[in-house]
Amino acid sequence: MKGLVQVLVAGFALLTVAFAQAPSSSDTYRLRPEDALRVQVYNHPEILADIPVGKDGNVSAPFVGTVKAEGRTTVELEADLRDLYEKKLRLRDPIVSVTILHFRSIRASVGGYVNHPGTFEIRPGDSLVNLLNMGGGALQDRADLRKATLRRNNSRELIPVDLYAMLIKGDTSQNYEIQDGDELNVPEETRNRILVLGTVTQPGTYPYNEPMTLADAISLARGEIRYRSRLSKVVVTREKPGLPGQYTQIRVDFNKFVQKGDPTQNPLLQPGDFVFVPETNTPDFNQISSLANVAYILDRFGSSFFGLRIFGR
Repeated sequence: MKGLVQVLVAGFALLTVAFAQAPSSSDTYRLRPEDALRVQVYNHPEILADIPVGKDGNVSAPFVGTVKAEGRTTVELEADLRDLYEKKLRLRDPIVSVTILHFRSIRASVGGYVNHPGTFEIRPGDSLVNLLNMGGGALQDRADLRKATLRRNNSRELIPVDLYAMLIKGDTSQNYEIQDGDELNVPEETRNRILVLGTVTQPGTYPYNEPMTLADAISLARGEIRYRSRLSKVVVTREKPGLPGQYTQIRVDFNKFVQKGDPTQNPLLQPGDFVFVPETNTPDFNQISSLANVAYILDRFGSSFFGLRIFGR
């Protein structure tokens, strides 16, 4: 009876520790260097020690010396120690407990177009989504979720990650577990955008949301500059499919749409369109073409030169 009570008490103690050592289960977590452990044997208070897993992956266990710990679970390490205490100290059926006092510090970083880029301490089992959330999530309408990359520590390889499929479509196949030193990068969305330049209140680049019209684009740029904008001479410049650097120019009398509701003067836009609102009745179309070439090149690299006064007020 006394033996049964001892077993029950020991079992309760081990269960208590198991619940306390979240976030990872001792049945699955593999020990790593710099983890801190507590080793004890029930009813043998002399066998009690708080010990680190060394950089060599070993621990120095009380009375039995060096034992391999790296890559083992706490349950597996308990079994190894139980055998050693039986053989070296001649203990009979020792009840060995190995608990994790704290995990080694694991850090990973997230950068690019996220709200709070930086390096964060992560927990064993954390995934890419956890790391992205630590960075405050992706910047709305600016981040290219489909072209994120993951770089492992001490590796030059960039692993493609489709965060859009993960977050929007629920595809978890790329939600990799984070490792120490990982770097997640979320690039800028540069293709699925439009440019609005000239005499508008707020020239710049804007996200393209299908369907988008010229009126939508001018509204995003906060409308015309009164007494200066020539809405009757708006030009939409569009790169020709398959012909980089060559453009089609669509001339629009936007006043006819505003004043008379003429839908033909409010064309649908396409990703990458360049809208120019001139200040005079006779815009220089050669100048517009030159601006288009420069704008497209800089926009592809994510530059933001569109706030310059030459394009605005």
